[in-house]
Amino acid sequence: MRHSVPRTPFSTSLSGSAREIEIRIRNIFAGPKRRPSLPLMLLAAALCLLCGNLVSCQQRPMAPTLVMETQYYDNYGNYLEIPVLALPAGEENQAVEAINEALNELREEYAGLASWTGGDAWENQCLFYPSTTERYLNLLFFQSRFTTDLNTGHVFSLVYDLKEGAVVSSGDALALAGLNERALLDQVAEQLEPEMNPEGQAYKIALHNLTLEGFRIKTDGQPVFYLTGRMDDVDDSLVDAVSGADQLFIWEDRVVSMYAQYGLEKPALVPAEETDQLDPPLWNQWYFAGEEPAGGFVDKPLLEPEYVYIPGEDPYGNNFFSVLLNCYIQYSDEWNVFYAPWQEETDKAGDLRVTPTYLGEIPWGEDTCAAAYQVCYTFYIDGPQGLEWHANFEDIVLERSTKDGEFTGLLARMDYEDRMRWMTAEEIIQEATGG
Repeated sequence: MRHSVPRTPFSTSLSGSAREIEIRIRNIFAGPKRRPSLPLMLLAAALCLLCGNLVSCQQRPMAPTLVMETQYYDNYGNYLEIPVLALPAGEENQAVEAINEALNELREEYAGLASWTGGDAWENQCLFYPSTTERYLNLLFFQSRFTTDLNTGHVFSLVYDLKEGAVVSSGDALALAGLNERALLDQVAEQLEPEMNPEGQAYKIALHNLTLEGFRIKTDGQPVFYLTGRMDDVDDSLVDAVSGADQLFIWEDRVVSMYAQYGLEKPALVPAEETDQLDPPLWNQWYFAGEEPAGGFVDKPLLEPEYVYIPGEDPYGNNFFSVLLNCYIQYSDEWNVFYAPWQEETDKAGDLRVTPTYLGEIPWGEDTCAAAYQVCYTFYIDGPQGLEWHANFEDIVLERSTKDGEFTGLLARMDYEDRMRWMTAEEIIQEATGG
């Protein structure tokens, strides 16, 4: 019995030649070859763009808020500005946590600053320069302390990428400038060379220990780098033509400048127009406006040394200068050793000028006292550009009679150090004599 297959719209006949059947089967699986309509294509494209924007918005992390947790200014010139980054409740970000941990470590460096005494009590400064762009949050700090030997200030920086929610490394910043660290250091040294060694200079100056310390990223996406280095003789053991000094350098748009940190009024490290304005104001806001911090300075009691004085018209005593100069008798064969309270126009090469400053005295023996003096002894030499002078400082302790004021000789001496600035005469005498 023969059965006929019913015809439907979903069936196709396979009768005919094998070639015809192959072509028809390929057409079935290939589907229609009509192009979709233009409106349908535009709608699909719009949906793709919308989805992309939605995904992008969802991926951008919550921006942290800058909160000034530590802000302290006292009449000893101690200024401390250290913030913390805060996220909305329930939000977490490992990069923000890492930055806050670094800020806490910075804060620990100044723990108990309000109660510090002696030479450590003066002019410890951590000055904050925040700057925010559409992409980056820059936390830049200038750190310095009081010193007599011109130690440079230092820069500490933390940069947060607001788009990626990540900490920006120095390597990332160097890549933005199209440099690596070696290329940056070479570029800085090359630009400073003409300034260090102008034509006709008889001695050679070099840049020692050049170090990249920090950076920030500007609105245009380009970094500014902060470096430290010491300008000094190439080799002091061969030629000591200058008294070297540490410096802070700023690299911006491939141009290097030196930060004037040793002036009576150091300039802002970051231009005011690029610095975030906070409330209460930061040092860079109130200082350059000729104002004081909000609420004024913390009034710390001054640390006045309590010296013990022996009555007498002249604290130097009767035969002080002859005993003083005798302390430097070892130089007399080569140098003209003499006392003078200050530099004179008659000073010449070969002179050794000795200048004492009375610090105070304490009872020493049954009828003697120990008197402390800080002595500046200055050598004058012929240098490449004329008369040069080189000053050295030390503390000496002399013994003298409480009956007639006559000095009997040297008890002890030691090189002066910055920490001794705020030591009492008794503390200096005890340390020098080992008592």
